[in-house]
Amino acid sequence: WPRAFEIKVVFWSWLALSAVLALLDAYSLRRPRLVATRTLEPHLALGVRQQVEIRLENHEPRKLEFWLTDFPPAQLQLKGLPVRLELEPEARARVRYSITPLRRGLAEFDRVCCRVLSGWRLWEKNYYYGEAQQSKIYPNYKPLFRSSFVGSDQLYTDLGLQLRQRRGEGTDFHQLRDFRVGDSLRQVDWRATARFQKPISREYQEERDQQVVFLLDCGRRMRARDGEISHFDHALNALLISAFVALRQGDSVGLLSFAGQSRWVAPIKGRFQISHLLDQIYDLDSSPATSDYLDVAQQLMTRQPRRSLIILISSLEPQDRDDLASAARLLSQHHLVMVASMRQQVLTDTLAGEVATIDDALRYCGVSHHLQEQAAMYAQLRSDNIIVADTPPAYMHSTLINEYMALKRSGIF
Repeated sequence: WPRAFEIKVVFWSWLALSAVLALLDAYSLRRPRLVATRTLEPHLALGVRQQVEIRLENHEPRKLEFWLTDFPPAQLQLKGLPVRLELEPEARARVRYSITPLRRGLAEFDRVCCRVLSGWRLWEKNYYYGEAQQSKIYPNYKPLFRSSFVGSDQLYTDLGLQLRQRRGEGTDFHQLRDFRVGDSLRQVDWRATARFQKPISREYQEERDQQVVFLLDCGRRMRARDGEISHFDHALNALLISAFVALRQGDSVGLLSFAGQSRWVAPIKGRFQISHLLDQIYDLDSSPATSDYLDVAQQLMTRQPRRSLIILISSLEPQDRDDLASAARLLSQHHLVMVASMRQQVLTDTLAGEVATIDDALRYCGVSHHLQEQAAMYAQLRSDNIIVADTPPAYMHSTLINEYMALKRSGIF
């Protein structure tokens, strides 16, 4: 073609010009003077959505356009990022997004990422700002701290408990007061009545300064799930709520985990003990190990010489009968023992389901036989004066608290 030379000149000239412009645009993409600060709570609650805030400041003499995102760990569900922002010189912005913890443990956040666009939008480049941070994911402790500011009656109502108040019928003397309609004659203090020339009653309260020790099973059966939360997480929630109630009653609370990670928390009373328990169990998890009830009973007998209420939280099966009975008899020599087992929802659903095929009938018979053997195991434990609680995981906390309060009011514990 007669003008091929001219076309080549124009093409290479345009290409050179484009390369120069691209290089100039890339030079404008040098690291911008941005300041990013992440505000993150050091303690997160499992399954509770919480807000994270990122503050940005632009110290460049030009407007910046960029995409903002963050890098939370895999055990957090993130919503609200990435977002596109435009910041004028010396301007500031706040970005909030939500995170929902899905698994307990240590959550490590990487630095904040800004994908900056060049002036002519030919280039994009990632820059990282701020500092890496860590946060501990605890079991759901939020209801406990909300309940710290309410009275006991309101606390029990918030937890869905139905407790009958029997005023003045505890085991420890509390105070003298005027006789009221409904007081029994055995409550009357006759010396005080003669002194004040009017009927005076003694008022009692539940005994305080006792000790409660939880035995937490971390074995393979606690990995079962009924819904989104595992039996082990249900057990942790029930343990924390029950421990909180016991501490409010003036008792000491301790913990011994077994079948996997073994941790011992000596019984201590006071409002700071619940925080200590949270720090000890936030990264606990179930393991593939088999639960050895007799071994943990022997460990506890050496660690806890004082008579206490021992609450074993596990998921029991009929094949545990002999080992569990031996462990319970050993503990009951010096302690009051309660066995709390998590009932699998699939068993209840199978019995309530329709039997339409041979497979349904076989499944129904198998579940019925399993529950009969389980009931026989519980009956044997009760015959040895062991308190037994069998309940779905979601109601474990209310069952434990009701049993604990009944023991306190009865004077057995």
